[in-house]
Amino acid sequence: MKKLIKEPLFHFFLLGALLFVIYSQVNKSDTEQDIVIDNADIEHMAELWRLQWQRPPNADELQGLIDKYVNQEVLYREALKMNLDHNDEIVKRRLAQKMEFLGQDLSGLVAPASEENLMAYFEEHKEDYATPYQYNLYQVVFTTDHHKNPTKKAKAILEQYGSLDSNDMKPKGDSFYLDFALRDTDAFYLNREFGEQFTKQLETLPTEKWVGPVSSGYGEHLVYIESRTPPEIPPFKEVMKEVKRNYEYQMERESKEAIMKALKDSYNVQITADNIEEITSKNMAQK
Repeated sequence: MKKLIKEPLFHFFLLGALLFVIYSQVNKSDTEQDIVIDNADIEHMAELWRLQWQRPPNADELQGLIDKYVNQEVLYREALKMNLDHNDEIVKRRLAQKMEFLGQDLSGLVAPASEENLMAYFEEHKEDYATPYQYNLYQVVFTTDHHKNPTKKAKAILEQYGSLDSNDMKPKGDSFYLDFALRDTDAFYLNREFGEQFTKQLETLPTEKWVGPVSSGYGEHLVYIESRTPPEIPPFKEVMKEVKRNYEYQMERESKEAIMKALKDSYNVQITADNIEEITSKNMAQK
């Protein structure tokens, strides 16, 4: 699929489709002076009204919507004639958003999520779906609130009391709002409560003994890892829905990038500004 997206012919197809959609939207009338309101326009106005007021518009209300549409269209076309859209950031941003929306609509044509495609994606990214480390452990902490040098304190306690069982070690640490015993705890929880620095260190520490110090945002910990279960790759069927979401997101992103590249290739971008370094240096100085 990646090879297909990167093919020049594929770019040409997407660009052609995109320009066709744009052309059909902005060229609904035969001349610039014609304002044509067809059935689709009326139904769209009525649907917007229904969504807002929870009922269809009556005849007078619908006529009011039509009048408002005509007034808006007249003012819009006159503004274009007067070049009022030139260098208007709001107009530029809005039109750019509409182009992005058109690109998103086209991206749905690119990558049908067949089971074969999903399986190939899963095989390429299977590590992303691995279960986290699981732990049963005990921890005591030494903080800067109670010690001038928490690391030194933790090492001294470990050297003097490292052979104690878990219950006897608990009073040696500082009072702490998180649990002393963490049972059936995964790495996600530990990351959230103690930080990634703490959790990462647990992956290689010896088990069934007090070890440390192990650093976290709270201070220095002594840890007793009773058991540690390493990550496992789940069967494809168990994570198929998640794989499908990730696959479709990646295909949409790559499709949008392909469309953007095809559009940009038709432009010659020249940056003639010579004050970029000056501006960025001022910004850094302000910070």
